[in-house]
Amino acid sequence: MKRFLFLLCGLLATARLLAQVEVRVTLPQEQFLPGEAIEAAVRISNFAGRKLTFGARPGWVRFEVEGSSDMVVNRLSEVSESGEFSLESSTRGTIRYDIQPHFDLNRPGRYRVTAIVRLSDTEEYASPPVSFEVFRGTRIWEREVGVSSADGAPDGRRKYILQQATQLRNVRLYIRLTDADEVSTVKVIPIGPTVSFSRPACTVDRKSRLHCLHQISADTYRLHVVAPDGTLLRRQTFNFAERRPQLRMNDSGDVAVIGGERRRAADDLPEEPPAAGTGSKPDESPATKHAVPAK
Repeated sequence: MKRFLFLLCGLLATARLLAQVEVRVTLPQEQFLPGEAIEAAVRISNFAGRKLTFGARPGWVRFEVEGSSDMVVNRLSEVSESGEFSLESSTRGTIRYDIQPHFDLNRPGRYRVTAIVRLSDTEEYASPPVSFEVFRGTRIWEREVGVSSADGAPDGRRKYILQQATQLRNVRLYIRLTDADEVSTVKVIPIGPTVSFSRPACTVDRKSRLHCLHQISADTYRLHVVAPDGTLLRRQTFNFAERRPQLRMNDSGDVAVIGGERRRAADDLPEEPPAAGTGSKPDESPATKHAVPAK
């Protein structure tokens, strides 16, 4: 028996050494709301001793998702093609996909995702599975609104829903946009953390845009403005100054923040040019397919 185990360990170690490609998949968090984007980062390491090219053939990368009890989840579509790219030997690259639109993940529960990279017709490599949970947050506000087309004609109805979720003792907020009957989800927008002792303020303006102001610390507030098509139009930060920031609507149906003091932040939307004399900071984020030394 000991000899068998020794031989098995030796075979596994040899297979690891002979593997030309190592695939890993990671997720930005462990819990997601139904309809929320699930960005899977696929890291590919090249140990072939030569340059390898990926993305030249359709279906070179695919995902498998299983539910609890090894139940296969319905696949709705295939992920989009990445385009061709190469990795030199002993380097790795990362490519990201939002897998949420491609699988039926609306039912709360535990899931596992695996990424599979095909090198040739007879050679493919699978990542270890990664688990995540889909769960329903607590609904704390909602409003149904009419939607108009570009020429001003009525174009159906939508519903804004503000949901709250507690993840590892952190309370986070999400804006969920659905059709009027909540049959289909148009967009789920994470808007960040909030404090438990303050209730967010939500108002819809005359153009059916949602304005949401919520407190993220003792003296800091965040504003998000969302269009009826799910586009995040504005994100701003306000400090408490003499009186707290509040949402106010005028007689014309326009909404503004009164009180508080506007503070520039790196993630403001729309982006604003830097103040005179401050210069700009280059984007230091890595490119999607940027090769780095493999480990």
